[in-house]
Amino acid sequence: MNNMVQALKQSKKTLVLLVATLVLILAVACGTNSTEDGTPANITDILSAVGGPEAAQLLRFGSGANTGIWVNGTGQATGDPDLGIISLGVEALADSAAEARGLAAEAIDRTISSLRGNNVDDQDMQTSQFNIRPRYDNQEVTKCIGCRVEFERVLIGYQVNNTLTIKVRDLDNMGGIIDGATEAAGNLVRINRVSFTIEDTKPLQNEAREEAIADMLTKANAMAELAGVELGELVFLTESGGGVPQSFSRIESVGDFAFESEQPTSILAGELDVNVNVQGVFVIAH
Repeated sequence: MNNMVQALKQSKKTLVLLVATLVLILAVACGTNSTEDGTPANITDILSAVGGPEAAQLLRFGSGANTGIWVNGTGQATGDPDLGIISLGVEALADSAAEARGLAAEAIDRTISSLRGNNVDDQDMQTSQFNIRPRYDNQEVTKCIGCRVEFERVLIGYQVNNTLTIKVRDLDNMGGIIDGATEAAGNLVRINRVSFTIEDTKPLQNEAREEAIADMLTKANAMAELAGVELGELVFLTESGGGVPQSFSRIESVGDFAFESEQPTSILAGELDVNVNVQGVFVIAH
């Protein structure tokens, strides 16, 4: 139904253009710009009277053609992260699924206790992954028929992964949280990823947007001046970008090296950028 309505609207616009073109030809042939009774003979006025403002605009800017002055603008605002996100968990391997699950459960409980001790609230902890699956390995097997070496897939146990995603609001304590989780879970700990973000980016978005529009206007005026034309009104404006910024750092799983060093972990938040892009279309004034 919607497609039919759109098709009818497009047909109406096309018909209006055809009628307007015919009227224009007749007007040129008669060599006059107005009628005796004062009725406007200007093609734009005729289109407005016949098909409304949309029809006049359709003729002015063409049917989807790139007319006018098209210009982009970019803006950037920089801010300090106020939220850290850590993906960490435990991984256990045992001969049976039940044994592996038990080992992982004990390790994750110790990890959660450590997080609470480092002032991480329960609402800032979320289980993001949990799975139990068989673990296989390829082992060499010598077969005397033809005396060749082959590899066979052999079950070596069952693996359990339990991963938490936690929000850290005290960024100065990021390293301490990682160290505490490592000590709590021992060699079963897995530190997957650390990232930083800004919870409320609206002020930075507004700042970047203001800069992007100013950049667009500067470029539009420069283009019009260089081209020797007058910049008209803004008839189209769109925006992209402005999403929540995040910086990611991948950390290798601690595993067997959990207790090799007493040096505390240093985590640096740095800065984050919010980018906004705008595109505008201006009329070339006559």
